[in-house]
Amino acid sequence: MTANESVIGDDDLTIASIVESNGQMDYVAEVYRDHDKASVPEKQDYEFGQPVYVTTTVRGEERALVGVVYESRLVNPDQGRDGPRLSTPDQELFVPGYVDEKQTLLGIALLGFAELAPADGGQGFASVSQELPRWTLDIDDPVSKLSGAGFRRFHQPDGQLALRYYDRLITAAERFGAEVTLALIERLRVETDREAMLDVIERKVRWEASTDRGVVR
Repeated sequence: MTANESVIGDDDLTIASIVESNGQMDYVAEVYRDHDKASVPEKQDYEFGQPVYVTTTVRGEERALVGVVYESRLVNPDQGRDGPRLSTPDQELFVPGYVDEKQTLLGIALLGFAELAPADGGQGFASVSQELPRWTLDIDDPVSKLSGAGFRRFHQPDGQLALRYYDRLITAAERFGAEVTLALIERLRVETDREAMLDVIERKVRWEASTDRGVVR
């Protein structure tokens, strides 16, 4: 894939918006619901290991910060509450039932970034870095699914397959670090023809994960 090929389009599915961060590369996003937008994501759109991106502007240049969904959490503030309650603090009338405040939250680890450049039908990655992004995201920034073309381009920044973010991802995703890395490797098996290198990386990940757990396999 060349830099001028389109990897991001206006019709890319947005699945969530940023609500908070746990650090420089670890963010929390809330999945869109029916009342948030016309086309809401389905479960497979934000599954474990789903590559995503967020666009941001730095010094007048547009960039895509690339990440991966490494965890999800369901939030139900009304669990265990009984009876009617006020729908808003300044409303005097009680309403039956509950105001729907249920949420699905995603843990998103940033893997790197790319500069964006015009391309046929959308935008291309003019350059790719798998280093830690130096810029923060903002609250309410939309999170979108990364296309297969974008996923391949991001993992071949110099024409060679690379997962230079591996150590950072293991740290950020903690107990799911090995599993989400293996999920990305499985996607790369489908998207690229670098089977031999992926086998080496997979063996390394599995060995390190089993060693950390006290069992060498």
